[in-house]
Amino acid sequence: MRILLVSANREKSPYPVAPIGCAYVAAALIEDGFEVELLDLCFSADVSTAIKEAVVRFNPNCIGLSIRNVDNLSYPKSTSYLPYLKDVARHLSALGLPVIVGGSGYSLFPEKMLRSLGLVYGVVGEGEGAMREFVKRLSSGADTLDVPNLAYLKDGVFARNPVKTSPAFGSPARRLLDNERYFRDGGMANVQTKRGCPFNCIYCTYPYLDGNRIRCREACAVVDELTGLCAAGLDYVFFVDDIFNHPAHQAADICRGIIERGLKIKWTCFATPKGMTLELLNLMKEAGCKGVEFGTDAGSAKMLRNMGKGFTKDDIRTVSLLCAEAGIEAAHYLILGGPGETEETLQEAFDFMDELDPRAVIVMIGVRIYPNTGLELQAVRDGVISKDTDLLASHFYVSSLIGEEKLFKMIDNHARARSNWVVTALGIRGSEDAMALLRKAGHRGPLWDTLRKSTGAVKVRAR
Repeated sequence: MRILLVSANREKSPYPVAPIGCAYVAAALIEDGFEVELLDLCFSADVSTAIKEAVVRFNPNCIGLSIRNVDNLSYPKSTSYLPYLKDVARHLSALGLPVIVGGSGYSLFPEKMLRSLGLVYGVVGEGEGAMREFVKRLSSGADTLDVPNLAYLKDGVFARNPVKTSPAFGSPARRLLDNERYFRDGGMANVQTKRGCPFNCIYCTYPYLDGNRIRCREACAVVDELTGLCAAGLDYVFFVDDIFNHPAHQAADICRGIIERGLKIKWTCFATPKGMTLELLNLMKEAGCKGVEFGTDAGSAKMLRNMGKGFTKDDIRTVSLLCAEAGIEAAHYLILGGPGETEETLQEAFDFMDELDPRAVIVMIGVRIYPNTGLELQAVRDGVISKDTDLLASHFYVSSLIGEEKLFKMIDNHARARSNWVVTALGIRGSEDAMALLRKAGHRGPLWDTLRKSTGAVKVRAR
């Protein structure tokens, strides 16, 4: 049986990201003896033509459609991908083959997406186990409707089966990806080392999508993948895990593996300030780490609590000192305007970032409200949305205690005066044209490392 996997994502800002989720599903299907081809629409000049050519060439028996995001997560310039996704689904449905949709974008809105796309089958959450079971049953003519993680419409009625996660997961079928193109245009290869998140950020969908228990890949398998990338000339990697440094033992094992094999690779990662040690940072540095992106989210004690962060300002100060001592650059992501934000908490965040003076402060304004999150409940309580609000259409939480006009004005005034702040929503640095020029010039790694630190800022101090 032949399965065509279609990655619908075409977003290239701030840089294109290879569809490793599809590659994981492909690897599982190949392991079961199925023939698999991956159609990546990211760089296709014409989607309809690309689909037709792939179908003629491969002659599939079944199609899997992967949806990464339903919009660009940007406020106030939110762009919905739904019209485009409907068009892709229409082209696939016209082929008269079974089509099953999955991916994080689908999994957040399973019923609404099936109805909007005019499809019958979907996979909620992790895709490997569900897809291989669905395809096995499809190929033998057996009933598919009780496959775990499956959602479906039958006679117009929506149903979904219990969601299961595997205790471990393997390696992606990277040979099906255009790794060189993504590396050339995006400056990095993307690698996943774990799934699941045990933390409680109020807006985050990771615990819902991947479970609240961390499942780690074997460190040796990760290093094997890195070895293959290096051999192909892809010598800069971004670890896409929500939190690379938790659990610390896995991060340390990966670093030791890189060092022991002598891999000449550079990399960056997401991390949490909580629990980061100088020992681990030094090991990361020796293994090629060039920068760490911290999901700091807020710069006031009140807003750290309101956003559900499990760390304090002192934790952030400490990790800033440790990064400086280890010689690793840091970037802090801030999400400003969430529940309880006031002029005072916003100014406290500004002052705190001036104190830390990191290489980059990357700001998002407002908080995208997703189903099955604490923020959804908060937004209903605060009257931002109702219980019946369709969250497939993007809705953002912006604190009424400060208001949109004041929020934007304060951020704009502060960020424009500092060379290390990026606020894409306000057009402050990080323009797509500038990023494209840097990539064409051969820049590798995150583009925030080209920023200069803000001059005249107060340096971080121990407390």
